[in-house]
Amino acid sequence: MDMQREHTQRLSQQPKVRCFGDRAALCAEASSRLEEGATIHAINLEMAPRQGGDVVWSRKINVELSNAELPLVCAVGLGLLPSIRIERPGKAIDIQRQENKLYVRGFGSNQTLALPITMGDTFRLTALLLMQLQKQSSGLDEGLLLASLRGAVALYRPPEAEPKMQTGRHPDKAPRLR
Repeated sequence: MDMQREHTQRLSQQPKVRCFGDRAALCAEASSRLEEGATIHAINLEMAPRQGGDVVWSRKINVELSNAELPLVCAVGLGLLPSIRIERPGKAIDIQRQENKLYVRGFGSNQTLALPITMGDTFRLTALLLMQLQKQSSGLDEGLLLASLRGAVALYRPPEAEPKMQTGRHPDKAPRLR
């Protein structure tokens, strides 16, 4: 069996967390892909509307978390960050901590989806995110993983919080004084 086919077959057996609300559903699925001969571990987030008791997955909003986004989403689940927005051309997913739940909103394909995630599902989702983050970190010990995550998240500044100079230029692009 060739490597790509074996890799694809394993994807269907990846762990996942499914959350259901009255009007939307979320599926977070562990994924892995081959990139330049190395396995990259990630998470796919899919949101879809519900009609009656059915989920309309054909209208889903799908975002694969990048290496930089995975720790940030994980940090929201752990309470280290209050929220995160993951954007792609024509779509976005917002995840925000609220009292007793996470609140997830998806935007794209002329639709807006919203779903409260219970504490129990937040626990399962965060555990899945941590599992993928640990694989991405070559199996780093759990204590070191959490310490590294806390340190990395302390560096994070949301894009709208970046400082601007009075001239309106970003400080990194300011001319040097002689």
